[in-house]
Amino acid sequence: MKRQAGFTLLEILLVVVLMSLSALAVVQTLPQSKDDQAKEQASRFFQRLQLLSDDAILNGRDYGIRLDDKKSTYTYMQLDEEGWKEVESSPYFTETSMDDDLTFSFELGGDAWSDSDRLFKQEDFYEDRFEDDEEEKVKPPQVFVLSSGEVTPFEISFVSDSQQSLDERWRVNVTEAGVIQLLAPGEVNEQSN
Repeated sequence: MKRQAGFTLLEILLVVVLMSLSALAVVQTLPQSKDDQAKEQASRFFQRLQLLSDDAILNGRDYGIRLDDKKSTYTYMQLDEEGWKEVESSPYFTETSMDDDLTFSFELGGDAWSDSDRLFKQEDFYEDRFEDDEEEKVKPPQVFVLSSGEVTPFEISFVSDSQQSLDERWRVNVTEAGVIQLLAPGEVNEQSN
């Protein structure tokens, strides 16, 4: 009796199961809505900030982040002998731009001195200084990630254009104690100052 060439039922079922599992993995990694893009950007920023903080401590370097809400970009910077420069040696810490339908808002924390306690009107010292310079200088970062483990307290919120209320935003919060948190929409900062 000759055996016929072909696939057995078990082999065909195994191929179908493997194809369905790989298709499921691909579908789950794709953002399903604009809200998922805000979550993805917030998560990416959170993970990179933790990595930057760890790198600063382990390598004894001082880093910073320059945020520009008008252009919806943020840039990772490093302090060396010549001053602040963009990080060039790492593929993770490059300038990041938001998609057209995604924005972020940035607010410095650390309310040791509130606006009502100021003696003088707050002026942007750096903006005036750079307008007078003939050559283009790099603006310093607003957020500092120091080799001592200290991080400037701040909160950054990622919002897509489709989100209607502020309760739907994803936030990355750094407390005055230096704790970095990723907060989902509606989630409250558990570790207050």
